[in-house]
Amino acid sequence: MITGRVIDVYKKYVKVKTPLGEKVLKMKGRKVPPKGWILEMRKDNVPSQFAASVVLESLDPLPPLLEIVPLIENLGTSDPFDVTFLSNLTRAIASRLGSLPSWYYKTLGEYYRKGEGEGKGIYSEIVSRVTGERRVSPDRLKAFGDWLNTFSHPFYFRSKSGGKRPTRIFIRKPTSFVRIDHVSERHGRVIVEGTIGKVDAKLKVISEVPIDPQELEKLKENLEKLLGSATIVQGGMGFGVYV
Repeated sequence: MITGRVIDVYKKYVKVKTPLGEKVLKMKGRKVPPKGWILEMRKDNVPSQFAASVVLESLDPLPPLLEIVPLIENLGTSDPFDVTFLSNLTRAIASRLGSLPSWYYKTLGEYYRKGEGEGKGIYSEIVSRVTGERRVSPDRLKAFGDWLNTFSHPFYFRSKSGGKRPTRIFIRKPTSFVRIDHVSERHGRVIVEGTIGKVDAKLKVISEVPIDPQELEKLKENLEKLLGSATIVQGGMGFGVYV
């Protein structure tokens, strides 16, 4: 059963504040509760005034529905961290450009789900002449990643293709926060997150299947190629919500 107060409404979506955080519901049928409504939804086969499915839930406050609904619909994810982070990144881009291109959410969704390849991103004929390299067809999603991060300061996001799904890298520059979300054949979903300091990066690793010391050392070596010197500790099972 879901019980809470409706604090935001956008089209068929409502955001409900409950004792266990916030939930975003997609309403079924024509009835949509207004803002301020105390909503009580029971399990199937029990009469209720409204019907809906839960599409997102978070222990912490979520951005306005106007910002996150296009992300929910295009990213195809129910991860509250990803949606919140990309909502803030999108807001930063919109503030710089004045408005978002019409293709933005669709392309961001494709970039999130597929990831960029190893090809060239933004690669012009001028660059080709200066470097003497043969011009190659650019990777469209790599080019989008380059464009995205040109305007997204202080947020940085990369989606790298490979494996079961892309590896996603999130960086929040003012707090030196980094989060790397990867799916491993042996360990399932692996999240590495922490801060990048002047001396080293302090990181915590959370995985669905525990990583043994030898593999953890190898992971550390790979991360140090990206982040410099790093201190790594292995966390518990499951995934916290850090937004």
